[in-house]
Parts: sequence; structure tokens; C-alpha cells
Amino acid sequence: MLKYFTGEWNSDLTIMESFLNEIDFYSGSTRKKMMTNNGIKMKYKNCGSMLYGCTWKSYLSKDKKREYDEQTGLYKTKVYSENPELKDIFKEFSFLHFPDFEWSQVQMNLNWPCPPHRDSSNVSESILVALGDFTGGQTAVDYGVKRGIGRYDARLKPVKFNGANFLHWVEPYEGNRYSLVFFKNYCKKN
Repeated sequence: MLKYFTGEWNSDLTIMESFLNEIDFYSGSTRKKMMTNNGIKMKYKNCGSMLYGCTWKSYLSKDKKREYDEQTGLYKTKVYSENPELKDIFKEFSFLHFPDFEWSQVQMNLNWPCPPHRDSSNVSESILVALGDFTGGQTAVDYGVKRGIGRYDARLKPVKFNGANFLHWVEPYEGNRYSLVFFKNYCKKN
């Protein structure tokens, strides 16, 4: 039985956006470095890129420890500890729209013009979903010499690619752009 979504793609994107609108987005130091190292200046006040899931890092800072997760033996990220209800929301959404895909983390982005990069800690493929009222903002994936660069509007359907193997980025856009990246990552325990 469905609790949050309808099973219809466009309706479910609208519903998901209403959930995401309630979240305070921020960025950790690693994500901020990604932007400054590439010379990108943030043009939005309301923006952020944060990991929803568990990590091997037991600390937020020298003074702040993360909540331990008994199930995984890892530590809950800040957004996971603050918004545990998102776990069921993400599970239902993925069950409806990519049921055969296993994931353990969700990278949540709001107005985050991601520069070209590879996801070094990801294992296997990722599924990307984009939503919001924006123009442009396609996801570009460089598949190399044989296949070239693919460009995708992840509002139309989920986009599956291996972010660890292929350089990828977000093309320029105007408006508010959310994206969710469902993936499994390599987590080492302390």
C-alpha cells in the first residue's frame, strides 16, 4: 500500500519536491571544496549538497559526534539524523520508479551546479532524478571516445550511469533545481 506517492512519475516528482522544500539544505566542507577548487561561485542563497545515509566518519567536528547506526555499524549523516522520515519516503519512491536498483545513500542537491567529477567512493551504478522549475540543467556524462558525451534531463525519467567510472557534471541552468542521486558507496568502518 502506498503511503506517500501515486506511482505516476510527474505527480511523484511534485510530491517529492514538496518534501524537499521542507528541508534546510547546506553543504559540508568536502562539497564546498569541490566548488571552490573548480572556481565556481554560488549564485543562489538557498543551495546545498548533502549526503543522506551512513558514513564511516564518526564526527561532524572536534566537538560534535555523529549518531551511531546499529544496523550498519556506521554513523548517520546529519541530514539523516535530523530527517529520519526521508528514509521511508526515498524507499517508496525508489520502489515505484526503479524497484530493481539497490542503494544505501542519497546525495541530495539543491541549486548545486556540480562541476565535472567522478564519485570516487561509489560502488557500481547510480540513479539520478532531477526535479524543480528550471531550464537547462541537463546532466552530462562523458562516456569516452567511443560513446562521447550523453546529456540527460533527469526530470523525464531516472538516469542510470556509473558515476565512479565516468566524468559527469550539471550543465548551466536557471531556476530552482533539485537532484537526488541514489547509490551505494564504499564505506570503511573506523
